[in-house]
Amino acid sequence: MWAHTRKCCTCPLYVSADPKQAKLNRDNVTGAPQYHSFSQKKIDEKCIEYIIKDELPFRHVEKEGFRGFCYEMQPRWKPMNRKQIAKGVYERFQFEKAKLLSQLRENETRISITTDTWTSIQNINYLVLTAHFMDSNWTLHKRIINFCTITSHKGDAIGRVVDQCLRSWEITKVFTITMDNASANDVAVTYMKRRLNTCKTLMFGGEFLHLRCACHIINLIVKDGIKELEDGIAAIWNCVKYIRSSSQRLDKFREFSVLENMRSNANVPLDVIIRWNSTYLMLEAALKYEQVFGRMADEDMQFRAYFEESGRIGPPSEENWRDAEAFTVFLKRFYDATVKLSAWKSVTANLVFAEMIGLQTEIDKHMQSADPVLKRVATSMKAKFDKYWGSFESVNKIIMIANVLDPRYKLQWATKALIQVNASAEVIQSISAKLKGILMRMYDEYKSKEGISNQENAESDIVLEGVDVEGLDEVTKACFRERLAERTESISNEVYQYLSDKYVNLLAKNFEVSAWWKLNQSAYPVLSKLAKDILAIPCSTVPSENAFSLGSRVVDPFKASLTPKMVEALVCSSDWLRADPPSFYDDPTEDELEMYTAMEELEKENASAQSLKRPPTNSTTNTSVQTSAAATN
Repeated sequence: MWAHTRKCCTCPLYVSADPKQAKLNRDNVTGAPQYHSFSQKKIDEKCIEYIIKDELPFRHVEKEGFRGFCYEMQPRWKPMNRKQIAKGVYERFQFEKAKLLSQLRENETRISITTDTWTSIQNINYLVLTAHFMDSNWTLHKRIINFCTITSHKGDAIGRVVDQCLRSWEITKVFTITMDNASANDVAVTYMKRRLNTCKTLMFGGEFLHLRCACHIINLIVKDGIKELEDGIAAIWNCVKYIRSSSQRLDKFREFSVLENMRSNANVPLDVIIRWNSTYLMLEAALKYEQVFGRMADEDMQFRAYFEESGRIGPPSEENWRDAEAFTVFLKRFYDATVKLSAWKSVTANLVFAEMIGLQTEIDKHMQSADPVLKRVATSMKAKFDKYWGSFESVNKIIMIANVLDPRYKLQWATKALIQVNASAEVIQSISAKLKGILMRMYDEYKSKEGISNQENAESDIVLEGVDVEGLDEVTKACFRERLAERTESISNEVYQYLSDKYVNLLAKNFEVSAWWKLNQSAYPVLSKLAKDILAIPCSTVPSENAFSLGSRVVDPFKASLTPKMVEALVCSSDWLRADPPSFYDDPTEDELEMYTAMEELEKENASAQSLKRPPTNSTTNTSVQTSAAATN
């Protein structure tokens, strides 16, 4: 029987020659056959999770096809009804909320938040609040903590709701609030400054609290440029709308594509008016079929009549196509920047300043272009750019500090970047001094919270090796003391040490700034805590806006009767169940390991001492019992 079990592939003790299969068998530690045990409760929980994750209506569990499918898999399971699902969803939401709340209590870092508002098809105003933070493994996390109703879109109303939400989550250590550029949001941030100052956890009186959405600013800049080519873009848009309006017209377009030796499944996406990046993608795709549209204008009577009879702008002229081609090349830089800055699974705070300098350089270059159209477009975009990012003194310095904390850039890159955009020497010197000062202020605050006092370079601590101090005059002695103090400070202060250490290669592939800080946090124990909070800052409100696409699916025309409380439960639970759990476990330091080793040795010594103190006995039975117990211990 033993020989048979080792050869039978269905037995858990079977050892396969395949290492992967052998690993699966070794996972069964006991060696005993394992069978699936039926549990009504576990299946109910999985069914509720299935409804939440796949955004299905509650009545889905009552459909005949679903019940038949489940009966075939497990006849013993009693299917749930819609009321049980609704109750289970809210109970699961409460459970996941309590679990997340306990995780946030363990989090010692500051939390950055993004928020935005949305109106559903029920004509109900919703506010979404998203928390961003890093765990002990330097993994960036995003959690939708609230998806609640709001009475109006006024600034005070937004501020009150945000404050109530943060208090319900016991979040007081807020680093930044990222919002778009609506005037109501300025009022909301002012309200939050007052509330957070009462908690005495706001850094520098909220000087760096408000961070404007970088993607929203880019959107405003590009829209001003699009207005300068409105007629040409409208002509191309009408062509795309024509071929997308019916299947017959699309087939006709594809026939002309084949005649021009292009794909038989050719298609051009129709843009969304409120999103400039979709306009860019439409122009980029339409330019590939310029010859096809030109041939349709010459040979397709219905295509020409579409413009002549309705008075629509088009078909595009040669000049319209050339302007669109040049404009698309120009927009490529803005599109790439938007894609980079809208990410939320990776660190983006260190990219904002670099992208801002790159966009300004691109605009300045096209302002000197020989093409009058591009020059006019760039000039219009420059005015909007200067409104938000033109004055480096008024820009939130936290985005520059994040750039400095990138070991590829540090302080040198910011100085060179300002020279590139023709900033004056006074401005460069002022900003460089401010950045270093802000970094030192933040470092000192984090250092004080760690319980480490600032090092005072007292005269008794200064040792001038190889120098006859008594033989020096007072002026020379003072110079030596100052130089030695600077050298001692540069060694003891992590900011000076970080800025003076070697740079990481700017062209390093697959470089991750969070991974670098995780590897070097032992070298910068205090500065790394500051870097963890700053690098977790989101530079756009895209994570919050993504919640609205989920909300629109949850509150679709078939589920418009859901209450706001249930909508919040579905949206938040769906986000939490899809996310990886954060880890706030810190690896023990060398000192802690030595302490644990010493404690173990002390416990062993105490145990051996206790065993020696046990009184001897003449009873054979008692002796055997004691021997057996000692062996067991």
